[in-house]
Amino acid sequence: MDKGANQPNLFVDPKSSESALPHFSTGGRDDLVQRRFLEAHLGHWTPGSAGFSDAANPVSPVYGGRMVPADAIHLWTWDARPFPAFPGRTDVWSDGENWRLGHWLTGRLGTAPVDALVAEILRDHRIEAHDLTGLEATLTGWVETGPYSARQSLESLFGLVGAVAHVKDGKLVVRSLDQLRAGRTIATFVDEEDRPFVEWRRAEVAETVDAVALSFLDPWRDYQPGSAEAMRSSIAAPRRQIVSFPAVLDEGEASAFAAALLADGGTVTETADFAVPASDLALSVGDVLALDGRSGDWLVTRIETGLSSRVSARRLPMRGAGSGSSGTIPKLNSGPPTLASRPFAAFLDLPLPPGGADFEGARMAVSASPFAGYEVSSLADDGTLKARMRVTRPGTLGRLTSALMPGPESRIDPANAIKVLLPRGALASISTASMLAGGNLCAVQCDGGGFEVLQFERAEEIAPSEFRLSRLLRAQGGTEDAMKAGASAGSLFVLLDGAGVALGIQAAEVGRSIEFRVQPIGRARDDASVVAQTHALGMRSVRPLSPVHLTARFEANGALELGWIRRTRIGGDSWAALEVPLGEEAERYHVVIGDGSGTTMVLETVEPRLALSAGNQAARFGGLPEVVAVSVAQVSPVWGAGTPRNATFTRPA
Repeated sequence: MDKGANQPNLFVDPKSSESALPHFSTGGRDDLVQRRFLEAHLGHWTPGSAGFSDAANPVSPVYGGRMVPADAIHLWTWDARPFPAFPGRTDVWSDGENWRLGHWLTGRLGTAPVDALVAEILRDHRIEAHDLTGLEATLTGWVETGPYSARQSLESLFGLVGAVAHVKDGKLVVRSLDQLRAGRTIATFVDEEDRPFVEWRRAEVAETVDAVALSFLDPWRDYQPGSAEAMRSSIAAPRRQIVSFPAVLDEGEASAFAAALLADGGTVTETADFAVPASDLALSVGDVLALDGRSGDWLVTRIETGLSSRVSARRLPMRGAGSGSSGTIPKLNSGPPTLASRPFAAFLDLPLPPGGADFEGARMAVSASPFAGYEVSSLADDGTLKARMRVTRPGTLGRLTSALMPGPESRIDPANAIKVLLPRGALASISTASMLAGGNLCAVQCDGGGFEVLQFERAEEIAPSEFRLSRLLRAQGGTEDAMKAGASAGSLFVLLDGAGVALGIQAAEVGRSIEFRVQPIGRARDDASVVAQTHALGMRSVRPLSPVHLTARFEANGALELGWIRRTRIGGDSWAALEVPLGEEAERYHVVIGDGSGTTMVLETVEPRLALSAGNQAARFGGLPEVVAVSVAQVSPVWGAGTPRNATFTRPA
């Protein structure tokens, strides 16, 4: 609170008999004095800091350490309750109002003292020569909204907090208006021919404003735009000035700044020109003077040297430091967040899920913090947007932090594990039975571009938000071709827990590049949080799965008989069925047979078997090949060949 450093042990709590204000305190809030007190105190005890001396904190001759170990100093108090829910949720916590004048660091420690903020802006522009010791103000935050020059950013900032700057000896010197006091009085002026001793100029009264509306970003309301207004009383038709700053302020701070800006604009602007003897070398730009016969303080803005020194000065408005406010704490509700963040969107081309209709393998999941709900649309050829679906549940998405190597197909992998970093959410272990029943299903984008669908039994958090997943059941849903490519660190990870939803791909859109837009529900389509991505999806869910158990039998007469078992992408989970459904319009297979030297023969069959006589082999390969390389793919009459199954067989001697 104001003057809190005078008696830092005091606190304000109407329910306590020990409630009191520090000496000379106005009872208002002052976040800056809290920070300055902590800086001074910690600097006093910490070696290497400004204000430290060996005498202040000497080394003990007994144990060789400082008498006060700086790393053992604790600050009072950091509250575990999250800001701004505390203190804003007074329906949950009854002591919220005490935060306003209390010792709490939550909600204050991350604010920006303007001297440090200005130093950071100058550092970004590689300006290191500056003196900011006279700049005393604080803001909750400041947003650089464009590629501005240092001057553009600082002029806006100084106008808000009430500060002036000048260059002295090659160094930028900045001071707060409330820190400026006249250092000397000018009472003797040089008499120049045809000019008055002092030439006064005053702006027209009509140029002043009667009301100031200040727009800002409100941290209590998810950084949504807010507005505060200050107005002179008894003005029937006020001249209003609307000013906007990329500053993060609470409503009380904004009202105080608006009042200060109104006072600045309401003061009739005055300038003065006068001459002093050229021998007066002590006068320089940036000095604050008092002028004999005139009230107020005057800032020297220009000096022209000659036979005499011609000085230009402007009258300074009275301005407070603008740190803190004494307003009430806004009451926060428990509704959904109004802030929309740019989402982490994952578009997935997956096998058809159990019980899913055609093309439902084209899915997406969205992660965001806060999660406000997102609408997905696609851009048509004529430029119109077609609404697809809404994502109302956040997905669990992340990135691999280590590579995932290929492993055994459709079996538990004892060697490989996944390390994945999640921006939000968590992963948990399950039993083997739960995994075999379909639990902990996930997808990893492999280096070839496709997704391997797999499951995990064990999940261990090895670092904050980083998990190691082991006992992997690999290549589910016929994704063994993607698995064989492996996945590098940085690859996409998606937990298939029901948060992902189908995109509603139609038959004509399968495999065609489509531009998708993901936008927060209720936001404009040109909002900065909208994400646009282009993908070609749907092929994985319509392509037949690869056959399994590919075998070859070499007859004594040289004939070759091949056999395999087909799989189905639709309705194949029943253990009671004698045969899985076909899943395609007709049964057909594409078979490629090679002899290992590059010569191949391509055959089509409508049965899961194929016989080649010795004569057919000799006619194609010039004899009976010792090694036979076979590739078999089931063919959809509509979508073409699916994933092939490859095997190599050696003819017995």
